[in-house]
Amino acid sequence: MIVLTLVIVFFGLIIIGAPIAVALGGSALVSSMMFSPIADGIVGQKFFANLNHFTLMAIPFFFLAAGLMERGGLVQRLVNFAQAIVGHLRAGLGMTTVLTCIFFAAISGSSPATVAAVGNILYPSLKKEGYSDKYAIGALATSGSIGILIPPSIPLILYGFVTETSIPALFLAGIIPGILYGALLLFTARFLAIKEGIQVRERASRGELRSAFRSSLPALSLPAFIVMGIYGFPEFTLFGYYYDGGAIFTPTEAAAIAAVLAMFIGFFVYRELSFREMLKVTAETGPRVGMIFWITANALLFGFFLTKVGVPAAMAQFVLDMNVSPIVFLLCVNVLLVIVGFFLEGVPTILIFAPLLVPAAESLGIDPVHFAIVMVVNIELGLITPPVGINLFVASSISGLPVLSVFKATLPWMIATIITLMIVTFFPPLSMFLPGLTQ
Repeated sequence: MIVLTLVIVFFGLIIIGAPIAVALGGSALVSSMMFSPIADGIVGQKFFANLNHFTLMAIPFFFLAAGLMERGGLVQRLVNFAQAIVGHLRAGLGMTTVLTCIFFAAISGSSPATVAAVGNILYPSLKKEGYSDKYAIGALATSGSIGILIPPSIPLILYGFVTETSIPALFLAGIIPGILYGALLLFTARFLAIKEGIQVRERASRGELRSAFRSSLPALSLPAFIVMGIYGFPEFTLFGYYYDGGAIFTPTEAAAIAAVLAMFIGFFVYRELSFREMLKVTAETGPRVGMIFWITANALLFGFFLTKVGVPAAMAQFVLDMNVSPIVFLLCVNVLLVIVGFFLEGVPTILIFAPLLVPAAESLGIDPVHFAIVMVVNIELGLITPPVGINLFVASSISGLPVLSVFKATLPWMIATIITLMIVTFFPPLSMFLPGLTQ
């Protein structure tokens, strides 16, 4: 009866138009007041405690770093470098779009931020180069989704937080699937460009390539610095000095350092970031972070309520009683998350379903790190499917095209996402290889 009341109140609030955060927190609060599985005083304490975590501070800093990169000229240098590498190939600018999204994703941790930052620069260039609206906006909306798979990733941070899984291990797990996804998108970019008859550009000279690399080096150093800091160096001895190896700083500290370095590079290296622009970026970051934190606090309250009434344990036992194989379970999870992706964004999907599904996955011997990557790739699919695919809305605002037209443009590119999902689901070593090296 308690769970039934929770579900009825939750969907009732959704139907009347309440924000997802209000539906999550409100349903838990109403059910708690009616059946008292949680003392009223604890509800308030739990709501505050949900946000009082050092790990969550990584989110605003990664958002801030992404905004500072866009305004400080770092994204333009990444575009120039990617163009120098692949610009001479057929679909050169289309492939540049994918590569730039990969570079930017290694710092921002957010797909919408990746679409916005790269799209504002490359969409006009793609149009000028002769690419159709359909190709240009499909490439941007889909390639931007890679922002939550290649580390750092905000959904992976939240997954690690709510399931108590190692965030560095999750970041490592996303690298190879992210590279695979990027390679499939590059192939798609070339294949579709051949169909459009895009002309080949002249190859960049060695001097131009060297100049583009030198100019982009400060921007490229950011992800390298983050990776080295989070995972550290192996044990070594040099001139009598012994270093025992290990991490230099936490993912949260890495986010803060990334924001500071992006600001420093924008101010003093590229000199394209002004104090006024920095304040503007900070003001734009605040509401986005506030929205995520508001959803997080309510979703964790919702999850805490479900845990208190025994729903995750019951789900795990139900899966065991059904005696399904891990592959069948993962296929069912994929179908569930694809459907959920039509209606929920990535953050609430992680916060609601990870605490419910992870115990069931672990009961079947599925590693929570592998399961995280399966969930994230499903979320990538949800980012480009209506009616709430946020990448579609960002791409629509950049191009001026209707959301439905943007969705139609992503359909050929979506094949790469689906193939990645299938490979990640059925081949766990793809996700587990790098984390296994650190154990």
